[in-house]
Amino acid sequence: MHSTAYRRFVRSLPWAAALLLFWVAASAFAQQDADPPARVAHLGAREGSVVFAPQGEEDWIELPQNRPLTTGDRLWTDRGARAELQLGSATVHIGNQSHLGFSALDERVAQFLLQQGSLSARVRELTQGENFEVGTPNLALRALHPGEYRLDVAADGRDTRVTVLSGTAQVFGEGGQSVQLSAGQQAAFTGRALQHVNVPRQAQDAFGAWAAARNRAEDQAIATRYVPRGVVGATALDGHGTWSQDPGLGPVWFPQVTVQDWAPYRHGRWEWIQPWGWTWIDDAPWGFAPFHYGRWTMIADRWAWVPGRMTSRPVYAPALVVFAGGGAQFSIGTGPAVAWYPLAPGEAWWPAYRTSPRYVNFANFNINLDAYPRHYGNHVWRQRPHAITAVREEDFRRGRPVHRHWQPVAPQGIHRAEFGVAPARPEGRRELPPAVQEQYRAHREQERLQRDAERDARWQIREAEQVRRQQDPRFQYEQSVRPQQDAPIRQPRDRDGWHQRDDRVRPLQSAPQPRYQPQAPLQREDGRRGSGRGEGRWERDDGDGRGRGWQQR
Repeated sequence: MHSTAYRRFVRSLPWAAALLLFWVAASAFAQQDADPPARVAHLGAREGSVVFAPQGEEDWIELPQNRPLTTGDRLWTDRGARAELQLGSATVHIGNQSHLGFSALDERVAQFLLQQGSLSARVRELTQGENFEVGTPNLALRALHPGEYRLDVAADGRDTRVTVLSGTAQVFGEGGQSVQLSAGQQAAFTGRALQHVNVPRQAQDAFGAWAAARNRAEDQAIATRYVPRGVVGATALDGHGTWSQDPGLGPVWFPQVTVQDWAPYRHGRWEWIQPWGWTWIDDAPWGFAPFHYGRWTMIADRWAWVPGRMTSRPVYAPALVVFAGGGAQFSIGTGPAVAWYPLAPGEAWWPAYRTSPRYVNFANFNINLDAYPRHYGNHVWRQRPHAITAVREEDFRRGRPVHRHWQPVAPQGIHRAEFGVAPARPEGRRELPPAVQEQYRAHREQERLQRDAERDARWQIREAEQVRRQQDPRFQYEQSVRPQQDAPIRQPRDRDGWHQRDDRVRPLQSAPQPRYQPQAPLQREDGRRGSGRGEGRWERDDGDGRGRGWQQR
């Protein structure tokens, strides 16, 4: 970034506090499966400079068009810039000089971290068990119902203004404090304990008007009449093609292209993106949805995108193609080559990465997997040279523009290729500039500070709980009677050290008193906080009289 504000922002990232507070309200829906996320985010619109740092990288670069965004990615909008992120069931708008991180994004959860700046989120749908959350340096917001929510974070990260335009949201503080806000309500908080700040009510500004206009345009998108809203990036098709109804295929979309020898997956480049691997990034402004959902066919010598029958939230795919290679047996010029062709309607897609059978079934919704096994012998475009694109393996691995380096494949060359073999993962890592390496080391130091801050925060929470318990009269009473209950009964001894028999009737000791039940919110196993009433009981065990603690019913 070239702006002074961005450089100042990078030097003052409050990573420890922000990440710690965000996870106070985070749900328990962590990605524990081996399957990659079935949902990504797409940059639907931008004005000005928008840069990002990919997952695991510290080098900030201009965000490429149609590059999918996933967990671990971070965005920064420069002065005067703004951006729109499409998630299918939700849309997020970011104001100028804003920093947004993707803490978690999959089909069940969308968690963001807004370090500074403005964010406007429109949550269209929340299925059962789904979470939509935005954390800031001093609070975390969770959408309880579909609606529109806005957060404005000060540059120093100390204050956050929350505005609920529609819907209902729960706001959490560091110590478990929570406030529920409904439609039309606005509140400003400072510090980490949800301390209210009296500020004038914020009227709609230029950013809010822009976000509202973008939402209205999305409501009127023609593409949503033919595909579910869960197809990320589908609204970009409007104005770049025409829809038609085919008797056998259903809705089909014809792109407006004037390039000679155009074919799907030919004008763009390949990039290795975790956790999927090789991912197609198209050059066209509409080139996201048709290359990650659906299939391609030709109708009257024109390429057409066929969405097919889809679920409301179809599975994102890095590229719906079949790769072909073979080392020295399949080459272009003096080196080995990599080729690929698009899948036709009804053909099964077999991911090149490790997945579960459930993932494959969902990714191939309404497709007969047995009819199209992994040998790919009955694919439509396998024997059609005009549908196959091939480049040198070196050009492929370096992510060079395909349309500048591709070459047609002769029919005899196709027979020498081995189909269904994806190119290997690129080896090594590019050397970063010294300034970026220094920034990377600084980030590692921030991670260490974060771990220390999390440990100290847990300790402070335990200490505060202990102090609160000691101040409770019931706890003080329990501590006063406990020594008498736990004291052993001493028997008199004779001269030889043996216990003397005592046949006297001893009075019955009083039964142990139950420990008090705390009234503060408790952290439950599902990640939510309970009221502490009616959800369990405090018990002692039957042996040494020590407390078992809270027993969940």
